[in-house]
Amino acid sequence: MNKKADLNDNPVDKVIDEVSGGINEAEPVFSAQSNVIEESTGKQAVRYLLWGLLSVVVNFGTFFILYHTLHINYQVANIIAWFLGVQVGFWVDRVIVFRHKSSTVFAEMLAFYGTRVLTFLIETATLWVGISLLSANGTGSKVVGQILAIVGNYILSKFFIFKNRK
Repeated sequence: MNKKADLNDNPVDKVIDEVSGGINEAEPVFSAQSNVIEESTGKQAVRYLLWGLLSVVVNFGTFFILYHTLHINYQVANIIAWFLGVQVGFWVDRVIVFRHKSSTVFAEMLAFYGTRVLTFLIETATLWVGISLLSANGTGSKVVGQILAIVGNYILSKFFIFKNRK
């Protein structure tokens, strides 16, 4: 079978392209250098927001279950939720959002986790201020922390981890 034909017939690729506005017409990842250069930051940002919701759902869902249902300390619940959300986020960002291919997956994953530590600290500080200092709702504090983390994560992924190099 022709592998190129198989890639173009892949229903997952078709759904991804429909959701993100037909970006790259379901072609193989980085099939030509011109595709990498032509893709706008705006299109990647749309994919990041749409597909990034998956890692947010994993992070927020894990936090909710651990903190509200199992009554685990909010900081412990947040660490576990962060780890699972980052792992999902790495694969979503690498494969779907930035359509990045390289032979350095492990190095990229380490760098991805490294940059996520910064946004984790921002989210942790937001939870601490919201819950411990302001006696605010844990869920509301988590939402504010997630918004700050999402913005920071996009910038770090776009310009440092999955930067397309010529």
